[in-house]
Amino acid sequence: MVIGAGAVVFLTASPIFYGFGTIFNEIVEEMAWSVGTVSLAFSLRTEVGGLASPLVGVLLDRQGPKQVVRFGVVITASGVLALSFISTLWHFYAAMLLIAVGNSALGGQPGNYAAATWFQQKRSKAMAVMTLGGGLGGVTVIGMAWLVETYGWRPTLQFIAAFIVVAGLPVGSVVRRRPVDHPQPMDGVAPSVADGQVRDTRPPEERGTPFRDAIRDPGLWRFFAAVVALDFGFVSVVVHQVPFLETTLGTSKAVAGASVTVFALASIVGRLGIGWIGDTYPKRVVLTAAMALMASGLPVLYLATETWHVFVAILLIAPGFGGSIPLRPAYMADVYGVKAFGKLIGIMRLTATTGGASGAWLVGALFDRTGEYKPGWLVVSIVTALAVPLMWGVRPRAADKTVVEAG
Repeated sequence: MVIGAGAVVFLTASPIFYGFGTIFNEIVEEMAWSVGTVSLAFSLRTEVGGLASPLVGVLLDRQGPKQVVRFGVVITASGVLALSFISTLWHFYAAMLLIAVGNSALGGQPGNYAAATWFQQKRSKAMAVMTLGGGLGGVTVIGMAWLVETYGWRPTLQFIAAFIVVAGLPVGSVVRRRPVDHPQPMDGVAPSVADGQVRDTRPPEERGTPFRDAIRDPGLWRFFAAVVALDFGFVSVVVHQVPFLETTLGTSKAVAGASVTVFALASIVGRLGIGWIGDTYPKRVVLTAAMALMASGLPVLYLATETWHVFVAILLIAPGFGGSIPLRPAYMADVYGVKAFGKLIGIMRLTATTGGASGAWLVGALFDRTGEYKPGWLVVSIVTALAVPLMWGVRPRAADKTVVEAG
């Protein structure tokens, strides 16, 4: 199940999240649109996906992840295909919105939900392994850059749309929540009478803090505010990393595409390493440290004057953000349980995309106004730094007791 969920993330992370940077300048040049206009579409893709996330969360709590993933595959592939045929600005925005809706049902949300029902003591590790799909997806961006240079961005998108359907439907069918009567115990380890842990035989929808109680917890909203600040910086880097290297630093598309691969590989180190640590030490502390690591890399982009400076920034930003990816949902599942987990991660994704969309758009708008990325990177550095004290100050009021949830 974990591998299947990671594969689903892989199918969308490469072309849609990381890979769209490789077609950014091509769209700007061919369609004669401003950097801000294209950035806004990328931001809307992120934000609309976030707006759909609470609905996805409700569907996850009611229907489970399998049906949600199937829906996401079809809608995402349709949007990518439509994007390859755009000829006007409204076509572009409509295709991006379609991708946003489909991708909200394909990202980490269904996989995190499923993993939370199968794991508890090893929850961070399981979610870390699942998120490797996102990191590995970024590694393939160099191949996408080659396809764009060789065949053009439109044929590349058509190939990707077909790939998502052919691979996504069978792979996504294994992503499901744990049945109550399943013989496999939570974490793959049967609890013993001697260990003093409590068995909880209730189905997932009955375990944990009720949604109405969790949503009233001030600690939850401080956590969401930290997520907003973090994604404000991360999505800005993902969207503008390649254009910044090509436009400001004069880097070739091949090297710019390779920078995304390095970003993805470095994020894998963070996902696995920091994710593993999250099952050993308090997740709030580990998550704060991961955010601090990412925040330390953004000022390097502001000061960058050569290509290698950007790679130094990447080696700080990517592991920090990568480590936060499995820890965020694992933290919420530990604190609030899985009773309303689908809804809570839906709201978390909405807050994350709000920050991400704002950051990506603002950096593009500042570039159009000033002709350089420096002002944007400065704003991003300041906003993202706020995530560290916000996360450190989180003190959840409603905590779900750690139990061995067994069928």
